[in-house]
Amino acid sequence: MKENPNNLNKLRVFFAIIYFLISLIIIYFFKNKMFYFKVPENSWNYYRLLWCCSASALGFSAIAFILRNHEKSPLPEYLTYYPFQLLAIATLVFSLLHIFDATSGYLFYYLSFSLCFTFSFLVDNYRGFIKSIINGFSK
Repeated sequence: MKENPNNLNKLRVFFAIIYFLISLIIIYFFKNKMFYFKVPENSWNYYRLLWCCSASALGFSAIAFILRNHEKSPLPEYLTYYPFQLLAIATLVFSLLHIFDATSGYLFYYLSFSLCFTFSFLVDNYRGFIKSIINGFSK
């Protein structure tokens, strides 16, 4: 992809704003149901999954805005490929953090937001990011 610092790709900026607004809308409409310390009985935690989706959308909006000078059009990837990637990231983080009792309380919100945001920001190269962390620990 070419980057032209003088030419702003308005479609990329548009999608960055859309993903940012999606994140804010999810938090605004579900804020009263999202935040609880102990998981209610017979709950499937849909609202906490929405929290993860919101963090993923926010992370992706940040990277979409940073890539605003690339000449290549973001279509159709921003409508087809990336929403499924973001949902997969949110679901994976949500599932992994609810396995353990220690991370299912309020710690869930801090960990899930940071993980979803980071993996969504690095959506095209998160596998390399994870490998670099693992290689850093093994040295």
